[in-house]
Amino acid sequence: MKRDEDGEAETFDRFTRPVEVVIRTCREDDLEGLEWFGMFTPHREIIHEAFAMQRRGENLMLVAEANRFPVGQAWINLRARALLGTGLLWAVRVLPPFQGMGIGSRLLAAAEEALRARGFARAEIGVEKDNPDARRLYERVGYRVVREEYEEYEYTTPEGTHHRVPVDQWFLQKELSPRGADPGGPTSDGGEG
Repeated sequence: MKRDEDGEAETFDRFTRPVEVVIRTCREDDLEGLEWFGMFTPHREIIHEAFAMQRRGENLMLVAEANRFPVGQAWINLRARALLGTGLLWAVRVLPPFQGMGIGSRLLAAAEEALRARGFARAEIGVEKDNPDARRLYERVGYRVVREEYEEYEYTTPEGTHHRVPVDQWFLQKELSPRGADPGGPTSDGGEG
């Protein structure tokens, strides 16, 4: 038994176990899990509308599943910029205890492959200006800032409270190499994400 650096907590054991992560499309039974123990419960309406869009073929929701739980996600709006040959990635996130393990990079690569398979020429993603870590991840995997944009989105919580959220963000874009070419996806070194 050891005490931590502050002498506060006792450590009784330390071990590592590999965890398989599978990236797949979202199923209806994932929706509650995507609220992440209350972190995104206020966004329940957004989550359910995104799933309805997926059912209509307008959106694709990818989840990174570990131990039958969605620990990461990347959603792709297939319609918003389709006339420009661009798929719009949104709601890209990884549950905090799983960040820094390469899951974010893998989700981005899977989203890009899904877009390639559907004939899209590029991927675009918005990142809030107060999230420099996400911007660094996107730039590291080949995205470049193409514009700044201010917008707002709205949602109603399960309790009925209406919210309007301002978003000041950069939009980053990446040209997608044709299927079969090396997309320059994530390395297996773990990386960020």
